[in-house]
Amino acid sequence: MDRRKALVIYNPTAGNLRDADLYIGSIVHNLCKDERFAVTVVTTLADMTQRQCAAMIADDYELIVAAGGDGTIRLALGAVSDQAPHTPVAIIPLGTGNQLARNLNVYQENLLSDSLLDGIDIMLNGTPTAIDLGLMNGEYFCVAAGAGPLSDAVITPSRQDKASLKMLAYVSSMIQTFALPPVVFRVNAEGDTFDVNASGIFVTNVADLGVGILSDSAELSDGLLDLCIMNPTEFTDYLQLGFRFVGGFVSGEAPYYIRKVSAVDIDVVPVESRLSDLQAIAHKVRTTLKGQSEDPPRYQHVQAMIDGDAFGTTPMRIHVKPNAVRVLTKRK
Repeated sequence: MDRRKALVIYNPTAGNLRDADLYIGSIVHNLCKDERFAVTVVTTLADMTQRQCAAMIADDYELIVAAGGDGTIRLALGAVSDQAPHTPVAIIPLGTGNQLARNLNVYQENLLSDSLLDGIDIMLNGTPTAIDLGLMNGEYFCVAAGAGPLSDAVITPSRQDKASLKMLAYVSSMIQTFALPPVVFRVNAEGDTFDVNASGIFVTNVADLGVGILSDSAELSDGLLDLCIMNPTEFTDYLQLGFRFVGGFVSGEAPYYIRKVSAVDIDVVPVESRLSDLQAIAHKVRTTLKGQSEDPPRYQHVQAMIDGDAFGTTPMRIHVKPNAVRVLTKRK
């Protein structure tokens, strides 16, 4: 009997797992057991592009396994979407965030859950589910793209802090953004153009951004993305935002604007930022301590983020690719 062909794409440095051979051995063993699959294993490399990853994917693979953190999953799913969109993909969440895996209910983040074992179970027994992907300046993302101080706060925590503190690693970086001036963004949402003063803009494909619920209405298979604009101005706004992102320990909502979009362009308007009284005081203290000018900056561009990683700068041209790839999920 001919065995089916499977490809395993994995990151040997993912998360806290010191010995990649242990978890890859378990994945391959389960695929090869009872002669189910003939398995090919490839590793991701630093700065690998999705085009390079796509070149490793042959048409005759009947299963693709993506094992690693959010960066590895993004790389693999983008490559599969371009090269073999109908081939089912199993996600083995091994990173510090694992946002897409959580939103797909591949595993539950608790003391009794083992993300490796949960992922392997779905790899063997799951059912294919079509999901959307987003593209920002030609690069695929699974979870969200963002810009502004609040987006930078998602990037700021170190791998060590995220590994040891989990979602609490983001609280400090979120709250500290009140000392950073907001940005004046120009947003074109499918022909509706407006300027907005905001500390963060996110275009999200999922409800849970990995630091809590960003948009209650976001869905992975609705053919749309959620544009979320946040403009906290008071300390309580920042506090609510920080703790909302780690589990909703504080009631209330930080200032939000959310709408569904299939495409959106985001750029920076090079004018002086408008600070609230709290932001002005915090900015003055921060710049004085650093010996910098107290004048609010005129941003020419700001850093862009996709799936928790820095990726270029504004302007950001974003659109959705509906039903971009089929991932394995729990059977209902």
